[in-house]
Amino acid sequence: MTSQDQNEETAEEPKLTFRAEFTAYSSAFISIGILPMIQLIVPLWCLVSLGMSATMIGIAAGARSLLAAIFSIHSGAVLDRIGVRRVMIWCTVASIVLTLMYPVVPDITSVIIIQLILIVILQLLTGFMHTIGWIGCQTQLGQLTKGSPKHMGRFTSVSNFANFFTPPLAGWAWDIGQATPIGGAWAAFGVIAACNIALWISVSLMPVPDSVTIPKERPRLRDLWPRLIDYKEAFRLFLIPSVAFVVMASLFMNGLIQVRMNFMSIYMESIGYEGRIIGLITGFAYLIAGVTALPTNWARKFLAPHWIVIFMILLSAIGNAIVPVFDGLPGLTLSTVIFGAGVGLGMAYILMLLSRSVPVSQFGLSVGLRTTGNRVGATIVPPLAGLAIDLAGGDIGAGFYAMSILFTVGAIGLVYMAIRSDNIRETFSKK
Repeated sequence: MTSQDQNEETAEEPKLTFRAEFTAYSSAFISIGILPMIQLIVPLWCLVSLGMSATMIGIAAGARSLLAAIFSIHSGAVLDRIGVRRVMIWCTVASIVLTLMYPVVPDITSVIIIQLILIVILQLLTGFMHTIGWIGCQTQLGQLTKGSPKHMGRFTSVSNFANFFTPPLAGWAWDIGQATPIGGAWAAFGVIAACNIALWISVSLMPVPDSVTIPKERPRLRDLWPRLIDYKEAFRLFLIPSVAFVVMASLFMNGLIQVRMNFMSIYMESIGYEGRIIGLITGFAYLIAGVTALPTNWARKFLAPHWIVIFMILLSAIGNAIVPVFDGLPGLTLSTVIFGAGVGLGMAYILMLLSRSVPVSQFGLSVGLRTTGNRVGATIVPPLAGLAIDLAGGDIGAGFYAMSILFTVGAIGLVYMAIRSDNIRETFSKK
């Protein structure tokens, strides 16, 4: 290795204080870990306790991403403008309160349409708060490390390990609640609220990166109001082929995740599995993803990162497509391993490539743009999958098949982009 290579490698791997690393990784662990808990419990609760159809469950699941799809760009700009820690503290406090309002819905009304409306409202609000927090976690690490492959790999790995531990925790709480007078919903949503309290503690300890200047005065209302210029700047970024590639790849990968997380619990419940087993299998995908996210820096020695991302999307699509083929644990585990391997390495590279495509001053905005794509997909994909299921006479496998085909076509589109764009090849060269 030449001295120049050593200098480049050193520049890529900034040293962080213990406090910076601990808060960056712990906030990521808790924040992203809350999402699969909600995605497991809400559909299960809507099906078992409220008796909703697959389309209604899909609408409830998709609603969680609607406000985030509209305001993610604005959220990223606010994080850049006001500061990650300040914004995230308020979001976590709001999430604690809103999460505990879910189990109250059946007490308010027994009319299923009104129940759906109330759940949609809660999903809109909690989904928006959670999305801002997740953008904040990514922005914090991007500001601290400037896109270091090592730290992005660790960040993705920690995030995926969280998704392994939290679904079984939610499933366990659901089973315990079902067997006691408090009810499965109160136990499960109570555990989710407790996780939000832990997130608030982690966020409160976050340091402000040296590269970031935060105004000392209190935020004004106009600082929180959406600005048209933020959206113009974000969509101007989208005109850069390398950024557009990352945003679309992230949308496709997140769409596959949405299908898995929102409908795996329904599929497994329909073939007789208990909540704790459902949670274990759902979370196991992310144990695999946590392991496969670690060799991010090593894998790029053999293949350009954009090709790795495309292959991982296809691998995740295969993992989803074969779910309905199995009803036994060995087969479901196999599909989980395939899906998890694709998500782990694929998402690590997606985060790394985005951070390499924009300056630090626009990192929050770029994460907001990527999250907008994710949330648009997350708003549309669950209802589409639910509709496919209902049109197939309640066959849950139809949702997995239809969405896997859709995102495979999307991956082929990314191949076309990569072949046609000099900017993508130059920006994402493997060296």
